[in-house]
Amino acid sequence: MSLSHGNAPRPSGGARMARTAGMLALFTLLSRLLGLVRDMGMAWMVGCGPVADALVAALRLPHLLRRLLGEGSLSMTLTAWLVRHDVAQGQGDPLPALASGLFRRLVLVLGGLVLLGMLAAPQLLAFLAPALSPEALAEGSSLLRLCLPYVLLAGMAALGMAVLHCREVFWLPALSPVIFNVVVISAMLAGWLAGGTEAVPAALAAGMSAGGLAQWLAQWGYARRVFPATAMERPAAAPSGRELWGCLGRLPLGLLGAAAPQLVMLAAMGLAVGSQIAGLYYAERLLELPLGLIGACLGMASLPRLSRLAGEKDFAAFRRDMALALRWATLLSLPAAAGLWAVGPCLVDVLLHHGEFDATGVRQVTLALWAYLPCLPACAVSRCLLAGCNALGDVRLTALSSLLAVVFTLAGGAWLLHSMARDIYFCLPAAAASAALWGQTVWLWRGLRRRLRPLLPAPALLDGMACLRHVLAAGAAAAGALVVLRLCGMVCPLQELLSVVPVLLPGLPAMAGLALSIGAGCCAWGSALVLLGDADTRMLAHKLRTKLQGDSRS
Repeated sequence: MSLSHGNAPRPSGGARMARTAGMLALFTLLSRLLGLVRDMGMAWMVGCGPVADALVAALRLPHLLRRLLGEGSLSMTLTAWLVRHDVAQGQGDPLPALASGLFRRLVLVLGGLVLLGMLAAPQLLAFLAPALSPEALAEGSSLLRLCLPYVLLAGMAALGMAVLHCREVFWLPALSPVIFNVVVISAMLAGWLAGGTEAVPAALAAGMSAGGLAQWLAQWGYARRVFPATAMERPAAAPSGRELWGCLGRLPLGLLGAAAPQLVMLAAMGLAVGSQIAGLYYAERLLELPLGLIGACLGMASLPRLSRLAGEKDFAAFRRDMALALRWATLLSLPAAAGLWAVGPCLVDVLLHHGEFDATGVRQVTLALWAYLPCLPACAVSRCLLAGCNALGDVRLTALSSLLAVVFTLAGGAWLLHSMARDIYFCLPAAAASAALWGQTVWLWRGLRRRLRPLLPAPALLDGMACLRHVLAAGAAAAGALVVLRLCGMVCPLQELLSVVPVLLPGLPAMAGLALSIGAGCCAWGSALVLLGDADTRMLAHKLRTKLQGDSRS
């Protein structure tokens, strides 16, 4: 069966994107919540000291590769290439043979990299986290060797994910991070029960490799059900070995472009001074929940359709879908950033201030989180732009934008650390990362416009009035959350300015007050959008109402 739909009527881009993104967001939310549970357990059992720095530094590279290989970046590049190849061919089904050939080649490449990494673990860790002490470096090297096999296993799982995306099977790839987190949490608890807190770092590192194995078995087990055994035989139109290596050779450029947030935050960690490493890590983990729900889901949901439209040369529809994805990215990411700024201090205190994690750690993580927040809308918008660039086959633009963002982070962060006061050192690397990611977003937007200009007259990709409405609604969300925090007597930004609001619920538990403030922010955001007459909000509300009415009738 070909990937193309022939002359069958194609569902509207908005409806299809909304349905797919909603399903992806549901599984991503579950994955992020489990990841938050995992990191809360790590914070409680390990704390924010030298041992935590060693563990975070050791897990940093596998976590980076997990997000590259296991959460959509590899499949973004590979899916776009496969769909364009299918549209160009027009007949036959080379996908099974292509997957089998790429599997063998990825095993050779990634297996060799894992062996090299294990041999050079101390040097690799010293490069990634130069601020580690000699004792922490030795401990971190042992932990790095335990979790490096995950790289090979996640690469195999990522290829299975890309194959399933080409078949428009999204639920299992979205469920894959959930499987990973369940395995890692189980390993962490097993280590704690067997050897106490001292055994938790090694259990976490080994759990990453076990989680990668579980992801691989799930992806490829289902892929073999999709493709019968006879389909894996080489058809007459199967790609040659040269084409397979050419496809594999394009993946590093695509991965480099899609990995900009992870590489930039890795560069920020390299600028960390003293014990900042763990604080930056926890702040980044708190940021991943809204980032994964918005940017990653919209980018992945729009990619197959954008790739098909680019292959069919339907650039008018391409522009419409691209503009829709960008509007939804700003619609959802701006209130997420504003709300997280409002509830950030309370969120860090409620989730992490336990066990070995003290008040100093809460302050460090809060400052780093606030400095990272401006990059949330930038990452959401750039993910949609990356989907458009990959659909058009322009991976060089995405790779160059990522490299420039990393260079800007290192240069800008070093200048800030040299120029600013020491009492705010904890937020300076994160601030440099946020500025760099905004620079990458502007670069991608201008590059995509230049690419579309010969194909479309004045390709408008961003609606200025819609963005203004989204900014105003985001401000309303932050105001609603702040007022409720004040009513509950909880510490929040602008505490002195809100002193006119009386404290009416001082005895409310912190978790309940936090939930009320988040709910108030969401209500204020939605009300503001309705009052401002936002068209996308009306469309989404209509689709949701229609869906609910249909379910009630059935």
